[in-house]
Amino acid sequence: MAKVLAFVSFVLILLALVCCTVSFASYWYKYENDDTTILVKYNQIKTTDGSRSYTASIPKEAKDNNKNMYAIFNASLAFDILAWVVLVVAAVITLLSGFGILEKIPILGSILPMIGKFILVIAVLCCLLSMFIFLGVQKAAQKDCKNRYDSDEFKDMFCNNDNGQFDFARSDDDYYQGPTTSWIAVVIASALTIGACVLNICGGVF
Repeated sequence: MAKVLAFVSFVLILLALVCCTVSFASYWYKYENDDTTILVKYNQIKTTDGSRSYTASIPKEAKDNNKNMYAIFNASLAFDILAWVVLVVAAVITLLSGFGILEKIPILGSILPMIGKFILVIAVLCCLLSMFIFLGVQKAAQKDCKNRYDSDEFKDMFCNNDNGQFDFARSDDDYYQGPTTSWIAVVIASALTIGACVLNICGGVF
């Protein structure tokens, strides 16, 4: 039974790895208005306007003007990458346990099962941090907006949230802004990693 659970855990870890890879490679946030879609990630913007689509790196000036917002992007990405690394290690240890090889490894045979049992706790924390940190992306954008103006009047005029422009997710008639592929992938990775973590700790995998 423990071996079966080890392979189930291994599959969950692999699926979480796929999600973390998708999260790293794809876009985190989307603005959509009529036929125009703008996708944003930590270093790139993709604009689709009708039948035309073009991708551009984010200029340094834009990053400087939106440093708090891009700090959120970078922090979420960093924890996603950390989760990916931990998941790779966990996948190897879990697979070795499933084949009964783990305890036969000299010297490390007594240490690795303990590592394998609890290492996914780190992956869960990294996934959750990546997910929850990104919830603050629009608050960071609002802070950047206010930093561009010295006048409180201009801050109130251009940086208020009366129309929901700084909501994390917003949907009106022909307009949408909110998280997209990468963030959704992190949410799924979090759920998968929690499942694998429960199996490894409580399921007798190690």
